[in-house]
Amino acid sequence: MNALTPDSLRQRLRLYWVMDGSDLDTETGQARVIDALQSGVGCVQLRDKRSDTPTLIKRTQTLMRLARPWRVLVIVNDRVDVALAAGANGVHLGQSDAPLAEARAALGPHAVIGLSLEHPDQMISAKAAAADNLADYLAVSPVFDTPTKTNTAPAWGLEGLRQARLATHVPLVAIGGIDAESLPAVWATGVDGVAVVRAISDAPDTAAAATQMRSLMANARPWRVARVLSIAGSDSGGGAGIQADLKTLAALGCHGMSAVTALTAQNSLGVQGIHAAPPAFLAQQIASVLSDIGADALKIGMLHDEATVDVVAQALQLHPLPAVLDPVMVATSGDVLITPPTVQRLREQLFGACTVITPNLDELGLLVGRRIEELEDALVAARQLIDQGAQAVLVKGGHLQTTRLTDTLVDAIGVRWQRCTPRLISRNLHGTGCSLSSAIAAFLAQGYSLIDAVEAAHHWVRCALLSGLDLRLGAGHGPLNHFHYPLPLTTLENPHA
Repeated sequence: MNALTPDSLRQRLRLYWVMDGSDLDTETGQARVIDALQSGVGCVQLRDKRSDTPTLIKRTQTLMRLARPWRVLVIVNDRVDVALAAGANGVHLGQSDAPLAEARAALGPHAVIGLSLEHPDQMISAKAAAADNLADYLAVSPVFDTPTKTNTAPAWGLEGLRQARLATHVPLVAIGGIDAESLPAVWATGVDGVAVVRAISDAPDTAAAATQMRSLMANARPWRVARVLSIAGSDSGGGAGIQADLKTLAALGCHGMSAVTALTAQNSLGVQGIHAAPPAFLAQQIASVLSDIGADALKIGMLHDEATVDVVAQALQLHPLPAVLDPVMVATSGDVLITPPTVQRLREQLFGACTVITPNLDELGLLVGRRIEELEDALVAARQLIDQGAQAVLVKGGHLQTTRLTDTLVDAIGVRWQRCTPRLISRNLHGTGCSLSSAIAAFLAQGYSLIDAVEAAHHWVRCALLSGLDLRLGAGHGPLNHFHYPLPLTTLENPHA
C-alpha cells in the first residue's frame, strides 16, 4: 500500500463507486467494471455483506487486479481482515464496526481508512480520529433517503453537507441517494468526493454513467492547478533553461508554461550557438499565455539584451505576480553573456518588481562590479542589491572554494534564512540554478511564503542532485534528476472559473 498525499487522496475520492462485487465473478461483469474504472471512477468500495470470507477475498483480489492499471483505490467495507488478506488499499468503517485504532494497527500507516458519519454529533470525535491519523476521510451518510441504506439516521440534506464541510478540512465524501440529477448540487457544497451505488451499478453502460457524472462534477465546480510561466532561454540538451524549468514545475505538481527568450545549440559540453527571439515575439508569447491561462508565479531566466528586459518589465507591470529572477549573465567558461547596459536595465526595471533574485557568485560579482571570493563579501554584495531596490536576494555558495556550501536569503531586514550543506562531488550539476529558481517559483505559486518556498526548493534540489549522481548523459556536465520524487498536480479549487 502506498502513502497518498492529501491532494492525491482527494483526487481519487471525487467519484467513489460502491459496488456489491457480483460483477467480479464473470468476464462480462469484469468488463463493466473496467469500463467504469477507465471512465472517471477514482475509488471503489466493495460492500458485500452476504458472501463468505474466501469469496470476499477473491473478489477483492480481482478488483485490485482490475483497478491497479488505472491507479484506482480499492476499499473494503467493514472487513479489516479481508482488506489485509487481499492487499486492498484500505477499509471503510461504520460507527459500530471495528475500532479505528485496531484497524490502523492491523493495516499500517499507509492504508486508507474511511469513517461514516451518520449524525452531526459524531463530527467532533471523527475530527479527533483524523487528527490522530486513524481516519483519512469521512463519509457523510445518507445525504438523501435511499433504499440501499434503510437503517440509518435521518438524511443530512444539502444544508447538512454544507455544515459538515464548514466543520472540517478532512477529506469529505457524500453518500446516499445521489444520482446524476442531484450530483451538481451535492458537489457544489464543497465535498471532496461523491459516492454512488445504483447510478453506476444499475447503469446499462457503466462507462457512460461514470463519464457523465465526472463531466457534471467538472462543470459544477471547476478546479485548476498552480500555474507558473517561465520566461527564459531554451537548452537543446534538456539540462537547463526552459527545459529544466518545465521538468521542475511538472515534478512539483505545477502546470508549467514557457515564453522563450532565446534558442541555444547546447549539449553537456557547452553552448555552440544562440539565436535570440525578437522582442515583439517574446511579448506575444507572454501575452498569449497570461491573457488566457494566467499564472500564479513567474520564473525569469536568460534576458540577453535591453529590449528583452523591457518586454519582461512591461509584463510585470501589467501582471504583478510573484516572480523569481535568475539572472543568467555568466557562462560556465566565465564569459560574460550580457552587456553592461543590459545589467543596468535589469537593475532598474526588474529588481524592485521581483520577489527574489537568485544570482550565482559570478553573477552577484558582476552586479556589484567586483570579484567575490568570501561568504561575508557575498552577503555585503546582497545588501548592496537590496539598497539598489531588490526585495530579496538568495546568495548561493556553490562557487566558493569551500567543503561546505552556504546558501543565504537576505532582504531589507537582514539574513532571513541560511543553510549549510556538504559539497557534493558530481559531474551532474548542469541546470542546478535554473531548477532551484523554478522550484522556488513553484512553491510560491502554491501559496508558500518566500522563506518556506526557498527552504522547500533547496531541499528538493539537494535530493535531485543526490539521486542524479549516477546519471551519465553526454561527455560533459549532465543534469540533476528532476523526477526523483514527482508530485501529482496541486489542484486549487476555483468555483468562480
